[in-house]
Amino acid sequence: MNTSPMPWAPSLLYATTGGRPSRRNVVVLSDGADDERAISFAAALADARGGTLVFVNVAIRSSGTPLGLEEKVLEERRKVAQNRLRTVVDSSSGIRTRAAARVGRTVSAIARNVCVEFSADVVVVAESESLLPTSLGRSVSTRVGGSVDCDVVSVGGTHTSRDVSSILVPVAGGPHSGRAVDTARCLAEKHGAWVELLHVVPESGDERLLADAERYVTAANERLDEFEGVDEWILEADDAAEAIIDQSQYYDVTVIGAPQKHRLREFVFGSTTEDVRSSAHSTVISVERRNGRESLLSNWLRTE
Repeated sequence: MNTSPMPWAPSLLYATTGGRPSRRNVVVLSDGADDERAISFAAALADARGGTLVFVNVAIRSSGTPLGLEEKVLEERRKVAQNRLRTVVDSSSGIRTRAAARVGRTVSAIARNVCVEFSADVVVVAESESLLPTSLGRSVSTRVGGSVDCDVVSVGGTHTSRDVSSILVPVAGGPHSGRAVDTARCLAEKHGAWVELLHVVPESGDERLLADAERYVTAANERLDEFEGVDEWILEADDAAEAIIDQSQYYDVTVIGAPQKHRLREFVFGSTTEDVRSSAHSTVISVERRNGRESLLSNWLRTE
């Protein structure tokens, strides 16, 4: 396991495809609290990509902080990051790791810089009590998602175990559901877990809604390709968030796409994803696709 502060070797930065760099590294952002699950899940993503796991311990700069004090804080945080990697990532796994610490005015600003610096394909945010939402209810991962040009995965929830034997994946038609399915498969293959694809329809749903539900779970299943440990379920319930939260108690991890609503609308009316994040009985992984334009059904519809 490599946790030294040595400069990056070109071969660790990116793979080259057709003379162009292909990002494959996974960066974890944390303030040093509640991050073992995030590191463990990020290691699975890095392993699947053949990339490097970079754990960045972040420090928010207060105005007027002396430079000498800032450098001392960074060195202390880098050592914490090194120790955390040694504790969480099995040294025999073959996964390359790197510990770092960065300081900035906001987590979003730090994320934007490290995404470029470490050629990140995915940024994983360890949600914690100290990284609280803003007054408008925007989670730190939502803020980071607006600042970086890569996929963003947040790891939170009240369930603290890193054991993964079952994964619940609520699917819909938004652009992030496909990435949620991809992430679930990666974790399932790493841990030998079962995947449950779920779509919630209103109890009074008509035939069109039921037909759409069938298409969503079918598209998600096909995206899993040859993965066999999967089941599909269409659940009738009038409150989707409440239904997902209730079902989450029967699974170790819930993987869900990031919110799609306009920020103001999300603040006023709420978001299924945010409700699940705050109330689920399992670890919650929220996935946001970079340049989120393609829906889960896009490729499936093109094959019809």
